[in-house]
Amino acid sequence: MADPIQFSRRPYTVKYIDLNGEMQTIRRKPPPKLHNIWPQDEVNLKEAKNADWEEGEYSVSHINPKHPNVIQIENSDGQKTFVDYYNLELERAFGKREGKEAMELAINNKYLLWP
Repeated sequence: MADPIQFSRRPYTVKYIDLNGEMQTIRRKPPPKLHNIWPQDEVNLKEAKNADWEEGEYSVSHINPKHPNVIQIENSDGQKTFVDYYNLELERAFGKREGKEAMELAINNKYLLWP
Protein backbone atom coordinates (compact mmCIF):
# COMPACT_ATOMS: atom_id res chain seq x y z
CA MET A 1 0.00 0.00 0.00
CA ALA A 2 1.22 3.50 -0.76
CA ASP A 3 2.00 5.99 1.96
CA PRO A 4 -1.03 7.84 3.30
CA ILE A 5 -1.78 11.21 1.76
CA GLN A 6 -0.31 14.17 3.60
CA PHE A 7 -2.63 17.17 3.72
CA SER A 8 -0.22 20.09 3.96
CA ARG A 9 -1.50 23.65 3.86
CA ARG A 10 1.85 24.95 2.61
CA PRO A 11 1.39 27.51 -0.21
CA TYR A 12 2.49 26.55 -3.70
CA THR A 13 2.96 28.50 -6.93
CA VAL A 14 1.12 27.99 -10.20
CA LYS A 15 2.46 29.30 -13.50
CA TYR A 16 0.28 29.68 -16.56
CA ILE A 17 0.05 31.65 -19.79
CA ASP A 18 -2.90 34.05 -19.87
CA LEU A 19 -5.03 34.96 -22.91
CA ASN A 20 -2.56 37.70 -23.88
CA GLY A 21 0.29 35.18 -24.08
CA GLU A 22 2.02 36.47 -20.93
CA MET A 23 3.39 34.19 -18.23
CA GLN A 24 1.50 34.63 -14.94
CA THR A 25 2.51 33.33 -11.51
CA ILE A 26 0.13 33.05 -8.57
CA ARG A 27 0.40 31.58 -5.08
CA ARG A 28 -2.26 29.24 -3.83
CA LYS A 29 -2.87 27.63 -0.46
CA PRO A 30 -4.83 24.38 -0.18
CA PRO A 31 -8.01 24.61 1.92
CA PRO A 32 -8.22 22.75 5.24
CA LYS A 33 -9.54 19.18 5.17
CA LEU A 34 -13.07 19.41 6.61
CA HIS A 35 -13.95 15.71 6.98
CA ASN A 36 -12.59 12.47 8.43
CA ILE A 37 -12.80 10.37 5.25
CA TRP A 38 -9.63 8.71 3.92
CA PRO A 39 -8.79 6.54 0.87
CA GLN A 40 -10.02 2.92 1.11
CA ASP A 41 -12.92 3.90 3.40
CA GLU A 42 -16.50 3.00 2.53
CA VAL A 43 -18.89 5.92 2.27
CA ASN A 44 -22.60 6.42 1.73
CA LEU A 45 -23.63 8.81 -1.06
CA LYS A 46 -26.52 10.80 0.48
CA GLU A 47 -27.88 12.34 -2.75
CA ALA A 48 -27.87 10.80 -6.20
CA LYS A 49 -25.41 12.54 -8.53
CA ASN A 50 -27.09 11.25 -11.72
CA ALA A 51 -28.62 8.03 -13.07
CA ASP A 52 -25.22 6.27 -12.94
CA TRP A 53 -24.37 7.40 -9.41
CA GLU A 54 -27.42 6.83 -7.24
CA GLU A 55 -27.59 6.86 -3.44
CA GLY A 56 -25.72 3.98 -1.83
CA GLU A 57 -22.37 2.71 -0.62
CA TYR A 58 -19.13 3.31 -2.52
CA SER A 59 -15.43 3.01 -1.75
CA VAL A 60 -13.10 6.01 -1.64
CA SER A 61 -10.50 5.77 -4.38
CA HIS A 62 -8.41 8.92 -3.92
CA ILE A 63 -8.25 12.35 -2.29
CA ASN A 64 -6.15 15.03 -3.99
CA PRO A 65 -3.91 16.84 -1.44
CA LYS A 66 -4.46 20.20 -3.18
CA HIS A 67 -8.27 19.77 -3.16
CA PRO A 68 -8.94 17.63 -0.06
CA ASN A 69 -12.68 18.32 0.13
CA VAL A 70 -13.42 16.78 -3.28
CA ILE A 71 -13.35 12.99 -2.99
CA GLN A 72 -13.00 10.42 -5.76
CA ILE A 73 -15.31 7.45 -5.22
CA GLU A 74 -15.47 4.11 -7.03
CA ASN A 75 -18.41 1.79 -7.64
CA SER A 76 -18.37 -2.02 -7.83
CA ASP A 77 -17.79 -1.89 -11.63
CA GLY A 78 -14.56 0.10 -11.21
CA GLN A 79 -16.01 3.37 -12.50
CA LYS A 80 -14.91 6.53 -10.69
CA THR A 81 -16.33 10.01 -10.14
CA PHE A 82 -15.72 13.08 -7.97
CA VAL A 83 -18.09 14.14 -5.16
CA ASP A 84 -17.99 16.95 -2.58
CA TYR A 85 -17.39 15.74 0.98
CA TYR A 86 -20.73 17.06 2.28
CA ASN A 87 -22.61 14.66 -0.03
CA LEU A 88 -20.87 11.69 1.62
CA GLU A 89 -21.21 10.01 4.99
CA LEU A 90 -18.52 7.72 6.42
CA GLU A 91 -19.81 4.14 6.77
CA ARG A 92 -16.69 2.09 7.54
CA ALA A 93 -13.14 3.31 8.20
CA PHE A 94 -10.61 1.01 6.51
CA GLY A 95 -8.01 3.56 5.35
CA LYS A 96 -4.83 4.35 7.25
CA ARG A 97 -5.29 7.37 9.52
CA GLU A 98 -2.55 9.76 10.52
CA GLY A 99 -0.27 7.77 12.81
CA LYS A 100 -2.80 4.96 13.38
CA GLU A 101 -3.57 1.65 11.81
CA ALA A 102 -7.18 1.09 10.79
CA MET A 103 -7.68 -1.57 13.49
CA GLU A 104 -6.55 0.88 16.20
CA LEU A 105 -9.63 3.03 15.63
CA ALA A 106 -12.41 2.59 18.16
CA ILE A 107 -15.04 2.16 15.44
CA ASN A 108 -13.26 -1.00 14.22
CA ASN A 109 -12.91 -2.52 17.72
CA LYS A 110 -16.56 -2.59 18.75
CA TYR A 111 -16.32 -6.31 19.47
CA LEU A 112 -14.05 -5.46 22.42
CA LEU A 113 -16.72 -3.31 24.09
CA TRP A 114 -19.11 -4.73 26.66
CA PRO A 115 -22.80 -4.66 25.71
